[in-house]
Amino acid sequence: MELPGFTSFDFGAKGYRHKVYKKGDDSGPGILLIQELPGIQPETIRFAERLHNDGYTVYLPHLFGAVNVEGGQPLQNLAKVCVSFEFRLLATKRKSPVTNWLRALAAKMQTATGGPVAAIGLCFTGSFALALMVDDTIAAPVLCEPGHVDGMFTKKQRASSGVTDEEMAAAVARSEKDDVPVMGFRFTHDVMCPKARFDYLSDLFGERFRRFEIDSSLFNEHKIPIAAHSVFTVHYVDEPDHPTRKAYEALLEFLEERLVTSAAS
Repeated sequence: MELPGFTSFDFGAKGYRHKVYKKGDDSGPGILLIQELPGIQPETIRFAERLHNDGYTVYLPHLFGAVNVEGGQPLQNLAKVCVSFEFRLLATKRKSPVTNWLRALAAKMQTATGGPVAAIGLCFTGSFALALMVDDTIAAPVLCEPGHVDGMFTKKQRASSGVTDEEMAAAVARSEKDDVPVMGFRFTHDVMCPKARFDYLSDLFGERFRRFEIDSSLFNEHKIPIAAHSVFTVHYVDEPDHPTRKAYEALLEFLEERLVTSAAS
């Protein structure tokens, strides 16, 4: 399926092949936007379009599910990716081969755009940004409401981001060595991305973990649903002074700092 306003190409690497939708002509810095469940929904497409309108070239790989379809079947797609060897990281604290494919795509993006790349993970792909940042290619890792299937029950599971200990250690080492910050977004009462997860990331990365949390408590002043989860897609409200709009503005500042200002210095 094609998306109006996007170009597309098939990209094969590390034994896998997926279609990639691209918004832009590589004249702006590259953003690798990793889809959420149940597929590439209209809200994700609008997120990609916002980023492009603000000066970025957005690469949106199609990894699973339908494209540009409202709703979808998240549980069915979740079951498929959880049993897929390629997406093991979504379900358990084991390395996912799809991250190797994403790293190859990020390298292609860096060559095409001529500069460092941002990686934005959403929900069950949220922590992919951590796994990808071991490469110098990724200068702006962003975790949006990072979750994983077994991440909501025990205290240890709520703190875990789902990546392997090896990948986490490599991410922390890269952050320290090259002074690479990590940005994270979540709603305060999101059960799929509990506070303990961001607390743990703060412990690991220190001040280099920049957390942006939006009040979703009962009776909050902006009437954000207590079950709100997707900061930049399903629950994004594009209105001045709305917390999700402020979160997007903070994201743009981070991208400018890491992909434009730092690259020019």
